[in-house]
Amino acid sequence: MTGYDTAGRIQDTYRPAHDEFGASPDYWIRYFHPSPAADLFNDGAKAESIGAWESGGGFVGCISAPVQSRLSGSAAEGQADAQAFAAALLSAYHAVHPLELPANNQLYCWLDQEYSTSLSPAYWNAWANYIAEQDFDGLGTYPLYPCLYCDPYSPYPNCTTIAKSKGVNVPSAIWSSEPEPCGSLTKPPHWNADRCATVPTRLWQFGEQNACNFSANVDLNADAPGFVTADYCFRLASKP
Repeated sequence: MTGYDTAGRIQDTYRPAHDEFGASPDYWIRYFHPSPAADLFNDGAKAESIGAWESGGGFVGCISAPVQSRLSGSAAEGQADAQAFAAALLSAYHAVHPLELPANNQLYCWLDQEYSTSLSPAYWNAWANYIAEQDFDGLGTYPLYPCLYCDPYSPYPNCTTIAKSKGVNVPSAIWSSEPEPCGSLTKPPHWNADRCATVPTRLWQFGEQNACNFSANVDLNADAPGFVTADYCFRLASKP
């Protein structure tokens, strides 16, 4: 399966993307607070959910991109950013009645680590622990799963940091940003994502807007063989 991630609002993005690629995405991945460089899904969750439904991709994955210097910082910074992310997820969940947790009760929560950013063990462990131990909406099922978006072959600490994690702090998955052979939504390249040694790579951003000169404000992603990203996203049971 293939889908889009975007820093723009879905309702502003899906028509230009459809015109460029001639297909509907299987899912979207959108930014939630704290992500200062992006439009935030939680700021207009209903309108974005309508856009996702109308685009044909009624599944919304969740990523947070804090100020990147914080990722090399303290446990206090990691916990604060995780708290803000979890609160934003809950706000969107409450704002859109047909927006539901995945049927498998595993909502992947991606932390965005860019190429030149270092990830400290203190930040990651606090961030991941808070996400994994969050009793979302008081359901008692703990459906939030910490995951990491990164360039696995970056010289800055990422794979080496998570390799030292234990228990709930071990990421459920890696979303790899490299390499970028481009391609299309309907004809993605053969699976060749960079990977960390200790955590499976489940998602691959094979086509980034700027690198591939896409006119639509989207990046293209492919699922690992046998993996279905949409199963780990918020799902729309009906049109909002």
